[in-house]
Amino acid sequence: ITVSPPKVMGPFTGTISVPEGSGVPGCDETSECYLPSQVKINAGETVTWSNDDTAAHTVTSGTPSDGSDGTFDSSLFMAGTTFEHTFDEAGTYDYFCMVHPWMIGTVQVN
Repeated sequence: ITVSPPKVMGPFTGTISVPEGSGVPGCDETSECYLPSQVKINAGETVTWSNDDTAAHTVTSGTPSDGSDGTFDSSLFMAGTTFEHTFDEAGTYDYFCMVHPWMIGTVQVN
């Protein structure tokens, strides 16, 4: 299996897209289930996730194998809506979609 590096997008705008089609397996092979799938921010900044797909998704802190760690959870959010979380403490925050567990991302807070 060849793993492609995450696509490099322009400067991070504070919004992560949940792109159309991410509810179907395959986006995990190109790190395109959340765009961008890895972001770096400073403590105190807010990240917004925009559901640009037709399916409902979650943004849940933790990992598919260990489940939610309780730091943040969007619950189900529908197409065309957003979820945001302010990161007050430095650290690495993994997150995933509880409905589509192949969807994973990371927020690195400096």
